[in-house]
Parts: sequence; C-alpha cells; structure tokens
Amino acid sequence: MIDFHNVWLPQIIDYAQLIGTGQLEAEWLGQVKRATSVTDPDELHMQVFDGLDADAIWNEWRQHDVISPGTPDALDRFLQALREITENDASVLVLTAQWESVKDSARALLRTVPSSYINDVGE
Repeated sequence: MIDFHNVWLPQIIDYAQLIGTGQLEAEWLGQVKRATSVTDPDELHMQVFDGLDADAIWNEWRQHDVISPGTPDALDRFLQALREITENDASVLVLTAQWESVKDSARALLRTVPSSYINDVGE
C-alpha cells in the first residue's frame, strides 16, 4: 500500500502544482525543458490512477482529517477533472475548456494546502 502522507498526497499536490502553474502544459508544448516524466495526457492518467492508485487510496483516506477543511472537496474536484480527460493529444487538450477546468481544480486544491506541502516543481 502506498503511504498516504509521505508519498501519495505529496505526489498529488506536485501534479496539481505542475498543472496549476502551467509548467506541465509548457513542457507538453515544448516551451520549456522537460522536467517530468509526464509526456502526455495518457501518461498523466496512468501515473495518477494506475501508479498512485488514486481512486483506491483516496476512497480509503477521504473521510480522515486531511490537512485542512477544504482539502477533501478540492481533491475530489481535481481527481474528477483528471478522470474526465479524454483527449490524448496534449497540443489539442491544452486548448480546451476541459483543460481549463483541470487547471482551475489544480489551483483550487493548492489554495487549500499549507505552503509546507508545496515544492518547487521541476526539482
């Protein structure tokens, strides 16, 4: 089982930061040097929902006291937005309202977590 506090949650927050700051989008479009292994939307989905087993882990921890009062709902919205991505071509996805929704949900999640949970992306 993936450790929730030391692995899972920090990884999810890192994904939110990569998306919310626009870094992942810039990497996908070749505007900045690649600093992650998330090469496209399909890889993002695989890392979050297969590698981190987001649905199972979050279902187990959803009712626990997680960081701050707004975090569970924000995390629900972020995971749902990621789950709903259907476009695998990053250059097409980033132009859609769906991607704007993903970015908005990522930023909303980041607003709920203390700064101590936020890393410098691309480290």
